[in-house]
Amino acid sequence: MKIAYFISSHGFGHASRASAIMEALTSLEPQVYFEIFTGTPEWLFRDAGISNFTYHPGAVDVGLVQLNPMEHDLPRSVENINAYLNSIPERSDALAEILHDLDADAVICDISPLGIVTGKKAGLSTFLFENFTWDWIYELYVPQCPGFREINERLKEIFIQADFRMQSEPLCDPLPAADILIPPASRKPHHSAEEFRASLGIPDTHRIGLISMGGIPENLDFAVNSHIPDNLTLLLPGTFEKTEHAGNKILLPHHSGYYHPDMVHAADFIIGKAGYSTIAEVCAAGAAYGYISRENFRESDVTAAFLSTRPNTLEIALERFESFTLDEEIIALLTLGKTAPQSVNGADTAAAFISSHLLKH
Repeated sequence: MKIAYFISSHGFGHASRASAIMEALTSLEPQVYFEIFTGTPEWLFRDAGISNFTYHPGAVDVGLVQLNPMEHDLPRSVENINAYLNSIPERSDALAEILHDLDADAVICDISPLGIVTGKKAGLSTFLFENFTWDWIYELYVPQCPGFREINERLKEIFIQADFRMQSEPLCDPLPAADILIPPASRKPHHSAEEFRASLGIPDTHRIGLISMGGIPENLDFAVNSHIPDNLTLLLPGTFEKTEHAGNKILLPHHSGYYHPDMVHAADFIIGKAGYSTIAEVCAAGAAYGYISRENFRESDVTAAFLSTRPNTLEIALERFESFTLDEEIIALLTLGKTAPQSVNGADTAAAFISSHLLKH
């Protein structure tokens, strides 16, 4: 079984959950092989333990033009999205030929419009995995940038072509016609909490906190000299050049060699941007979560509502995070503590659904 996987490189959330599904599919179907088409760095898939793939680099999606993890540029986004949509007819022709030469059996998209069009042209079963599609996100910006109106019409025509639509919580736009609703899909840790502690020399007497801003590197220099409890080790993955200890803080490069799910599962709490992959991994670990909602991004209200149903979450204002005056929040998160982990990993649910439909064909 050979699957072409088209993955948005808008942040790392899409690639992270795609990696989780590939891992689960490989467990079900050991002979499966993936042709990965994405602009996300290859190391993210290698770090996830995926080895049965060929990497085809290139942008298969635009999303939004990001200025930093929390802000975006709408006019440049409109310009880039239009150029991308105009390129799809020619690019999908060429890619459909490539899929034919590769002898692909199916296409999975997260959430690349190019992948859907390519899959249809290649005559392959096409699966769409999403907790939102871009047309739903862009609706918020139409009053500010009317150019999104035509973009949305074009995107809706593409997304509706998927043969199978898998929707995942936290779900933004529930569709009655969707084939399946899936719990959050997360990557599994590779090491135990004890092994992770030992790898970084974290004392057994220390609690662990993690700052996680997702796939776009964030400068966390402002947090380095902040005060935190003496019995806490705080992990700061950001734009640091190398891994080093600064008192009871550990500074980490963006690609540090320490696996993000290992950090989440070892941590007592996480503070950071409320993105899909971090939410999914927090649910899988049961860790306390201080989340920062992204302003002017439509998914934020949905994720906040989803997280509010969990007993050990609290919302943190971006201004307090950027000043890192978080003494009260850190104490509250440590007091909330861990809860029981999510019982079902959505990656396993998605893999079973995909496998059953491909075997029928």
